[in-house]
Amino acid sequence: MREYETKVGATYYFRRVVPPDLIGHFRTATGKPRIEWKYSLKTKDRREAAPKIRKWAEVTDKLIDAARRGGAVLRADPPVAAGVEAMRRSQAVIDDMELASVEAAELARAHWDDVEARAEADPAFAAQQALRAAATRLDRERQDIEFARELAREERDARKVALMDLFERYASVPGRNAKTIAQWRPYVQKLIAFTGIDDATRLTTRHLIDWRNHLRDVETYRGKRLSAKTINGSYLAAVNVVLGWAVDDGLLDSNPARDVKPVQLPKQPQTRSRSLSDDEARKVLLATRKGREGKEGDDFVNAKRWVPWLLCYTGARVTEITQLRKADVVKLGEVHAIRITPDAGSVKNKLARVVPLHPDLIAQGFLTFVAKRRAGPLFFSPDKRRSESAINRQANRLGSKLAEWVRSLGVGAPQPNHAWRHRFVTLGERYGLSERAVDAMTGHSSGKMNRRYGENEIDVVYRELGKIPAFRL
Repeated sequence: MREYETKVGATYYFRRVVPPDLIGHFRTATGKPRIEWKYSLKTKDRREAAPKIRKWAEVTDKLIDAARRGGAVLRADPPVAAGVEAMRRSQAVIDDMELASVEAAELARAHWDDVEARAEADPAFAAQQALRAAATRLDRERQDIEFARELAREERDARKVALMDLFERYASVPGRNAKTIAQWRPYVQKLIAFTGIDDATRLTTRHLIDWRNHLRDVETYRGKRLSAKTINGSYLAAVNVVLGWAVDDGLLDSNPARDVKPVQLPKQPQTRSRSLSDDEARKVLLATRKGREGKEGDDFVNAKRWVPWLLCYTGARVTEITQLRKADVVKLGEVHAIRITPDAGSVKNKLARVVPLHPDLIAQGFLTFVAKRRAGPLFFSPDKRRSESAINRQANRLGSKLAEWVRSLGVGAPQPNHAWRHRFVTLGERYGLSERAVDAMTGHSSGKMNRRYGENEIDVVYRELGKIPAFRL
């Protein structure tokens, strides 16, 4: 088997020439006719290389045997009749070829004897021969390098993992959040568009650093530069999670995003509180009583009327309120409450919670409003839904529309809807609510171990909520 042994540098390779009669039958990955097989044995130890050479010899033997049995390229031109005469003629040809081979070997030996003798007598000729030999070695090494590159390209093509295919495999795992998947898909598409690479095995940390810098220095959204939070927590996080999952699932060898450092941008000056002031809260709550303005639909009119009040008295996130269903308004014992649950839509920590309704909400007629609604969402119609997995689902779009409406009232909070959440925590401190009750209503996770034990009984939380007086307009 040693005739198939060769070296590129210090590494052993298997190298076998395709039989002349089979040239054209085997193809490389790029479609070119294969003239030889050459595979790295990935060792510099000749003893380790030996069994690997035998393995590749067996593989190529089978390929050659299969090709010849198939009769794809075997041919005799001109055809020779079978029989004794044909065998005699064939043997004569073989004998002539063997004789020619022996004569050629003898002539070659004589030639090299003459060359050696001349080289010993003529230093200039010897130098020329040494240069020719060096050029031949360099040419062979160049061919070996090119062959190694071709082999690497073939192996790379065989390992190719399309990045979008990888993402879709990640997305298809049961339990994935549809909103997150819809949000991340464009990020992966933007990475492919920037790098021009849709093969996850070719992505490098350098590619991702360049993309990160592009997002930081060039990319905009609605005319504004992306924030460090958006770049790190959305774009880079999406790619890092998907590639990390692929490594864990054995689809990739490494995750090039793992070593990409997050963007560091100067902290923007905060010129005002993130909470609504009493005056701003009064301005918004007064506006909820105005009713329909212009061509507003019934759903938006209802959302304007009730969502700000629910945010005011629960400290919930806006989408947790805009996605409420009729079935989520419940009565537990003597306490009316709303159930905030992932069954209705997005909940940040994916944990359901029950929040009591403030007596002022009931006094204003919220339960009467709920009773008149048909089953399903309170503030939008599912019949108008574009797609279950669309990123801007109706509850999200409704929250954005409410934020625009609040800004139109002249309220300057950076996040008009989320500002109610900050205000609720402030009210909790102002009126002496227990921290545990505030956490239970807002869905905040406490860092204190003792608050992770026991149940948040609804009547106890309702008692604490009652410490906040009704807002008087």
